[in-house]
Amino acid sequence: MMANKATWSLLLLLSSSVLANIDMPFWPQYPTRTSTLLNGNWSFGYQADLPDVINFPSSKAMTPNTTVVPSAFDVAQPGVAGPRGTAFYRRNFELKANTPGLLYFAACSFYCQVFVDGQSLGDHRAGGYQPFWITVPASSQETRELLVLVDNRFNSTTAPTHTGGDFWHYGGLTRDVILHEQPGTSYLDRVETFTLDTNGNIKVNVVLGGQSGASTVDVKLQFDDGDVTSHTLSVKDNVATLETIQVPNYKLWSIAEPNLHTLTVSEADGPDAIQVRFGLRVLGVEGGRLTINGDTVKLHGHNRHTMRPDTGSALTLEQVQDDIAILKQLNANYVRGAHYPQDQRFLDLCDEHGIVIWEETLGPGVSTDDLQNPYFMKYQVEAVNEMITASINHPCVIFHGFYNEGPSSDLKACPGYNTSAATIRSRVGSPPTRLVTWASDKKVKDVCLGITDVISFNSYPAWYDHPGNLNETSIFWASQVEWVQQHYPSKPFTISETGAGGVYEWTNSTDPRWSQNYQAEVVGRDIKFALGSDRVTGITIWQFNDIKANDGDTAKCPSCDYKPHPASLSQPWDCAFIDVTCGRPGGENHKGAVDFWRRTKLAFRVAAELYGNVTAQL
Repeated sequence: MMANKATWSLLLLLSSSVLANIDMPFWPQYPTRTSTLLNGNWSFGYQADLPDVINFPSSKAMTPNTTVVPSAFDVAQPGVAGPRGTAFYRRNFELKANTPGLLYFAACSFYCQVFVDGQSLGDHRAGGYQPFWITVPASSQETRELLVLVDNRFNSTTAPTHTGGDFWHYGGLTRDVILHEQPGTSYLDRVETFTLDTNGNIKVNVVLGGQSGASTVDVKLQFDDGDVTSHTLSVKDNVATLETIQVPNYKLWSIAEPNLHTLTVSEADGPDAIQVRFGLRVLGVEGGRLTINGDTVKLHGHNRHTMRPDTGSALTLEQVQDDIAILKQLNANYVRGAHYPQDQRFLDLCDEHGIVIWEETLGPGVSTDDLQNPYFMKYQVEAVNEMITASINHPCVIFHGFYNEGPSSDLKACPGYNTSAATIRSRVGSPPTRLVTWASDKKVKDVCLGITDVISFNSYPAWYDHPGNLNETSIFWASQVEWVQQHYPSKPFTISETGAGGVYEWTNSTDPRWSQNYQAEVVGRDIKFALGSDRVTGITIWQFNDIKANDGDTAKCPSCDYKPHPASLSQPWDCAFIDVTCGRPGGENHKGAVDFWRRTKLAFRVAAELYGNVTAQL
């Protein structure tokens, strides 16, 4: 297909069954592309203290070892710091001669620079948790060499959005790497769907990639096995938009009935096709409460970090599936994805199981100086756009957030909040398919709340505040609800973080601080308040699973004294003694309903029972 062709013909197929003949690890699918999953064994090397990773010459990269992709190269037991430095990943791949390629990195953490045949093709500085693409130039050679430089050091130039936070930031090629043969000079970049109402009407954006030069697009639509209809759409800024079309035999997506459809977009006169999966659902706000398809919902669940002892942030598919199964046992219908864009495999499963998601950009520890820094904001906006691009068709994602526990008590920070909020709103359609929020620990002192759609507070009554006073949970949260009702009566309110720590091995019959009993007492009271208040839209307990602490707390809080244990971190390690006078005992945050290895605590059983009673009433 010629790049300067005035009209580009496409075929759109809409169905509720999978048509792709090539299996990608997650949606979307590319049924006609020549694609290669580059996971598996790679050559590997590591260098500490490399002073300049941006201008590093690829000829000096040494890869004497081997590793598996995806993986994190800094996995270590809790209380032990993994290496901070520069890793090199190398492998060959095959690409048709004289044909460009498209490299997809599902996640590369923190800083990532990509070389092919010794040439730097670009880098990624917007955070180590969201996908990005790199174009591979054509060559007369079919066998090509791929070298990826990955640096996991905190650095405001190479990794500006990695500003800290209460968790270990893992480094490496932590999610899938996929090579696509570029289908032509022009190709389909992506397809975006937007639900317009509860009558099955949707808006469709077809984003054109490459050098399309198209001014109009001839579109043919086929729903399931029905009649084919033809449309001519104009193209603006490489986006062709079908403003409205109704899905025949549509079924709405909801928490109780997570019905899904697929949409396949194909070039009528060319080889390319993309198949996306989506759900039909409409978000709304009535009387200060969130609605889905017009029905008021009560959201209940946990914050979840993508983290395991043996794989770090590079969870296997089986581990992701296990987490979904545990969430279902917990009777959770809601997860806050803390504190970064989520694995697409996890979102696929949440789509299927009716679990709604708060997805946010990386950014705990952000400061007012960051939000006033054009360099930081450039990559923050890039991160927001990459997150939305990856997740736009997931019906499970209902909230997009940013700046966890940020400087929102400072008026000078509010323009930075508004920039991220406006970026989200510019991408999510009308009516909005996602609402804007952030987790505020400034609470009633937050001066930026006029910007948000949903007000969300983090606080830990009876844990950090008034420890030991279990009555403080209901007293405190009632005061917050009253304040929100007085000042922002039309905005939904969620409890975005609350809870208490509980060491898995501490199962005394008494309930001192750090025991499972005390944790369960606090969590149970938090949940009872949220479920019993008609002004609280949702609650996410901190947290789903215990996690490895950040660099500072890992240095201060060494590992517990472990009992004899397997050599591998894939099997549970039990503490014989743990120092709870350290803020992160044993180098972990112990607020999980399950421990690092997913063994359930008493707080899990308490939450599951309380959530289950609500689920039965829906």
